[in-house]
Amino acid sequence: MSNEQDYNWIFDRDYCGRILKATFSIDLKKRVAETLGLFRNFNVNANPTIPYISAWRENDDKSIWYEFAGKRLLKLLDCEATEAAETFRDSVRQRISFYHEPDKNKVYKKILSQDDLIRLQDELRNEGKKNRTIEAVYKVSLKDKSPIWLKDQAFVEFFQKDDICLVCGTLTDITMEMKAEEQEQIEKAAMRARQAELERKIEKQCKDLWKMQLEMIYRLAQGPELQDRDTGPHITKMSHYCNILAEAAGVSTEERRLIFHAMATRDVGKLGISDSILHKPGDLTDLEFAIIKNHSIIGAKLLSGNGTPLLQKAREIALTHHERWDGAGYPAGLKQEEIPLAGRIAAICDVFDALTSTRPYKRAWNAEEAFAELETESGSKFDPQLTSLFLKEKNAIMEVQQHFSDKGEIRLPQKTIALPGKSK
Repeated sequence: MSNEQDYNWIFDRDYCGRILKATFSIDLKKRVAETLGLFRNFNVNANPTIPYISAWRENDDKSIWYEFAGKRLLKLLDCEATEAAETFRDSVRQRISFYHEPDKNKVYKKILSQDDLIRLQDELRNEGKKNRTIEAVYKVSLKDKSPIWLKDQAFVEFFQKDDICLVCGTLTDITMEMKAEEQEQIEKAAMRARQAELERKIEKQCKDLWKMQLEMIYRLAQGPELQDRDTGPHITKMSHYCNILAEAAGVSTEERRLIFHAMATRDVGKLGISDSILHKPGDLTDLEFAIIKNHSIIGAKLLSGNGTPLLQKAREIALTHHERWDGAGYPAGLKQEEIPLAGRIAAICDVFDALTSTRPYKRAWNAEEAFAELETESGSKFDPQLTSLFLKEKNAIMEVQQHFSDKGEIRLPQKTIALPGKSK
C-alpha cells in the first residue's frame, strides 16, 4: 500500500467515508484501511458487537461522519450508511459515563441529556481526544421502536497533519441489562417510598403515644393537687428546677425531657395517704410519718407495669426522691450513687421548693435561707456535687420561682422558660 491507488479495492463494498477518497496522509489512510479490514471480519449478525469507524475534522465545521458502520447499526437506525452519523446523533436521548476520582477513591456516574450533548459537544470531544478513549452508554430512541441502550467503547487517535480525529470502536446492545437496572431502580424507589411512609406513620404513632403519656402523667399529677391546693405550683416549678440542675450536670436533652415531665408524678402516691395525715397542721407522730413514707412505694406501684421511657422514669423518681446521700432516706435506704441520678436531682429540688413554699405546718423560707439549708445538708441528705451545681444556678432558680409565684394551677411547660428539647 505505497500509494493512494492501493485503497481502491474497498470503494465498491461497505466503505461510506471520505478519508480514503480524498487527499490525506498515508498514515491516516493506512490506519483507516487496516481497521476497516479488521472490522469487516466480524461484521456479522451473530456478533453481538457492532464495529464502527467515525471521524471529524478539527475545524469550524466539526461535523462527524462514519468511515464504516456495522450492518446491525444500520439496521437498528433504519438508514443508509451516509445518514448513520446524523441519525444516530438525533436519536440519542441520554449519555451515561463514569469517572474516578483517585483522591476520594470514588466512582461517579455522569448523566447527560440530549440538550447537554449538544451544548457540551466540544468538551466531550476534547475529553476523548485527551484521554484517547471513549467509554459511555447511550440511550437511543428509535422511530416506532422501544428505546435501546448501546455501550460505546472506542479508541481515539488525532492525526495532526490532517487535522482529523479518528474514532475506532464497537457498540454493544445492553438493553436487557439496562432495563433490568431501571426496573431495579424503580423497585428501590418504591421501597424507599414505602419505607418513608412507614416512618411517617411510626413517627405519628410515637407522637400520639407521647401525647397520651403526657396527658396521663399530668392527669395523675392532679390527684394529689386536688387533696392539697398549696402544692399546685410546686409541681410546675419542680420540673423547671430539675431541668436547670440536670442541664448543669450534663444530662442529655432527651433524658432531661423525661425528667422534666416525669417529675410531675413524684408524689402521686399521696393518693393512698389519708387526708387527715396529709393536712395535719402540727407535727406528725412516728406512726403517721411511717404511713406517709409509704407514698413513695404507692406511687411506684401506680406507675409500674408500663415499659415506656417516660413512665419508667416517673416510677424511678417517685420511688427514690426521698432517698438520702448518707443512706438514711426511704423507702430502701439507698446511699450515694446507688440512688438514680434523677432521684438525687429530684431530692434537692423537692426540698428547696418545699422550704420556700407555705404549708399548713410551716411558713415559707426565703430563697437565701433555703440555699443555706441545702449547703448545710450537702453530703448528708444530698449529693454534694449536684448541690454545688444547684447553688451555682441560684439566679436561674430564683427566676423560675418568681415566674410561677402567682400561678397556682398545674400546667404544661411555659414557653418563657427554657425547656429540654421539643416534645414529640
